[in-house]
Amino acid sequence: MRFDPLFDPFVETGYLGYSLRGVAHRQPDRTFRASLEIRDYRYAAGDLLYESMFSETFTVADAAITRAMGRGQQVVDDLLQLMHVDEAVET
Repeated sequence: MRFDPLFDPFVETGYLGYSLRGVAHRQPDRTFRASLEIRDYRYAAGDLLYESMFSETFTVADAAITRAMGRGQQVVDDLLQLMHVDEAVET
């Protein structure tokens, strides 16, 4: 997903070994559309694990970023839960 860091506000943060980037894409009607990108830096590769563009629009960039980052944390939590369950099944 492409974004222009000069015009599209974004937040990038680490969460439990993963990098979450929430972007508020500026729309022509002065609203914002959120997107999310999750990368895995646990082994220094930075592989893209997940990306999503949200369908709803927001009047302020902060709301769009909050929506994306909240979803990002949920995706990582679900992934870690799944990995924990798989590990328990294998033993």
